[in-house]
Amino acid sequence: MILHLVRHGESLANASDRAGRSRPADWDALSERGWEQARGLGRRLEGHGIEVIVASTMRRAQETAAGITEVLGLPVETDRDLHELRQSDAFYASTANGDFRDTATLNWMPTAPRDYAEPGAESFDDMLGRVVRVRERMEARADERILLVTHYGFIHFFLGHALFGDAFGPEHLLPLWYAAHANTGITVFERRNRRMDGMDFDGWHLTTWNDQAHL
Repeated sequence: MILHLVRHGESLANASDRAGRSRPADWDALSERGWEQARGLGRRLEGHGIEVIVASTMRRAQETAAGITEVLGLPVETDRDLHELRQSDAFYASTANGDFRDTATLNWMPTAPRDYAEPGAESFDDMLGRVVRVRERMEARADERILLVTHYGFIHFFLGHALFGDAFGPEHLLPLWYAAHANTGITVFERRNRRMDGMDFDGWHLTTWNDQAHL
């Protein structure tokens, strides 16, 4: 099975954070650049045989899927488990002035118990559980070529579980976050059996990370 994962296009929140400005009220919408990225992604994926788009519930992912399908004309489904890693109440309260301080998940999750979460946030195990559920649903559709429109955190958790399997834990998060991922970057995982150096490598393989040729 070949599964394409893409990060959503640039959101108004992304643009504000990069500029050091406070986030606007409609921060989850795509910027004009984000819409251009989504349509460019659609053109980039022509000829890849994608049959269906499955998007996160979040507005920036839904709008990215809409921009892609303007080009490819594909059906769009929604999966409630594809949303971004849920941050704490304190984090979202801090977005009004753009100063996240030490409220972001990566400040506490790497050294916390797997089942711990700050108020309003989700734990490592909560996030991983969503990733596993999505993966299992995709495996049940192995005869389809699917594009998932999702988020930075989700893609990195998917990568962590593919690389470390059941050993994947909070201690792996900070190193994984050094693997950058651009808005609308394309990542491809393939589920297959492979034998190399006398060993069996069965399961999900990373074949492409953060392809940005369309940007």
